Amino acid sequence: MTYSDAIEKVIIDNGGFAPLKFIYENIEKYRIKTGKTPDNSIQERVQRDPRFTRIGKGVYALTDFIEKVDKEDIANFEIEKGELVFKKRDLTERLSETKIRIGQTDFKSALISEMSFCPITGIDDKRLLIASHIKPWSHSDNDERLNPKNGLLLSPLFDQLFDKNIGLITFTLRKEILISNKLSKANIKRFNVCNGQVFDSLPIKGRENFLEYHRNYIFQG
Repeated sequence: MTYSDAIEKVIIDNGGFAPLKFIYENIEKYRIKTGKTPDNSIQERVQRDPRFTRIGKGVYALTDFIEKVDKEDIANFEIEKGELVFKKRDLTERLSETKIRIGQTDFKSALISEMSFCPITGIDDKRLLIASHIKPWSHSDNDERLNPKNGLLLSPLFDQLFDKNIGLITFTLRKEILISNKLSKANIKRFNVCNGQVFDSLPIKGRENFLEYHRNYIFQG
């Protein structure tokens, strides 16, 4: 059995998602650890295999599982005492959130009214701008999901880097961009931005708590 197969079984045992520490501690139920640095090998597999999706700092889920959660609105993730907790919702909540998803166009419209362009690239073509949630949809309550202060208007590349499943950039309250050290220097150079660069057009007011959440739980520093 490969490491990836064993990781998948451990995550299934834990209900569809698991922190890396749990995977390290339980993987030998299915596969003996080998090599000088087996935990590094396990981490590399869980980060690179498309069957796994990162949902928080050091926490991974089965990609099929998280897609089902997002599509069917059957649950959401909350932080309790510093840990990511999975909470199922009843049918009434799910129906309510279906209506909320329909209202996402209002979320983007509100962001466009406030920002009108990507603060990193300056792109202002609405067709090329994405309404990015700061605190991810699956981590947010109903009010946070449609609150435009829980959003940034970004061009596609920077939306992808900021996304909950990637978490390779984030922003400080001083309007600085932070870039993950998991990116190569060569690729960072190609972005045409540098770590710590200040973007004066980045809207901070009202977004402080959401940005702190992103830095603490989504960003891969």
